[in-house]
Amino acid sequence: MKKLGIAIAAFALILSSASAYNPPELAEGLYSFSSTRNLSGQNSVAGGGTLGCSPDSIVVNPALIAQAQRVALNVGYTALISYDPDSDYGNAFQAGILMPFKMFNFSGIANGVFTPYLKDSVNFKAGLAKEITPKLSVGANADFGFAWGAGSDLAIGAGLGFVYDFGPLAFMKDFSFGASLINLGKYYKNDVPGTKVLDSVTAWPSLATLKAGASATFIKNDTFDFGASLDVTVPSFQNAIFDIVPKFSVKEMLYFTLPVSINCFEMAEAHNKGLSFGIGAFFKFTFNVKNNQYLERNGWSESEMVASAAYKNLDASVHALSANLDVNLGMKDKTPPVIKVWPDDEEDDE
Repeated sequence: MKKLGIAIAAFALILSSASAYNPPELAEGLYSFSSTRNLSGQNSVAGGGTLGCSPDSIVVNPALIAQAQRVALNVGYTALISYDPDSDYGNAFQAGILMPFKMFNFSGIANGVFTPYLKDSVNFKAGLAKEITPKLSVGANADFGFAWGAGSDLAIGAGLGFVYDFGPLAFMKDFSFGASLINLGKYYKNDVPGTKVLDSVTAWPSLATLKAGASATFIKNDTFDFGASLDVTVPSFQNAIFDIVPKFSVKEMLYFTLPVSINCFEMAEAHNKGLSFGIGAFFKFTFNVKNNQYLERNGWSESEMVASAAYKNLDASVHALSANLDVNLGMKDKTPPVIKVWPDDEEDDE
């Protein structure tokens, strides 16, 4: 473990000294714009809380999907509204699927971002995750994308991560910790200005981005849950982005988040930038589909749906308004298996 820590520290030192750091404003959030869960902080590096995971959870940590039991579908749209007269309206969309298998869980997601400040890109992520123990999950993902509008460019890379669920700990009803190392590859560097306008722009999203976070539930009963998560993102080991997110839920039906994000580099280098606030709202409900043999055969006649909306001021002039729809096919299996040493008929004979 000591050697691993030394190796990581040496890698960080080499990376930070080998290159400058000057991505475009807002570029570190490229893969999150289209997702209510990621914009609102519902997806923490350490987990999605009582709402669980979704296909877009692999954006922050590919290990988050390891405990999923059901096929999940996701679609989403975000309006990127700017009050800057020099900028136009932007859009982001996404579609994803999560599929559990016996050996591992798979998630794939596609998103498109069309803005005047980051130009246009379409991006794909695919990830695999597995439970190593009931408490430890690991995962990895691959990225691919292409951008145009300010010179075409390609992005290709990978990421990996883990989550450890401690369960009840001290005064907390539940506590988990997670970390991921993402953007390991070649990413965009087309003709858009960096945060420091007079300096050369660097690749974005930033190479070798380390994310670490903790999530805890403080109050949990049949009516109300309250918890919070804290994530720290370190792009190229040359910036620190803090995401602090209180989370509430009522009857495991209504969920709310109040995210606060602090981008230290943007706060230092750009006026009225780097500090953002938001709100996320999620409504979970069940629905039944009758007289459909295909759904009945797969156990999907009764399923869950999550309708969500989120708002976040990405900076002083750009505001994101997002809506997503998740469908979890089937219902969670909450009944543990019953193991019998003797069959029922033999017990009756005695």
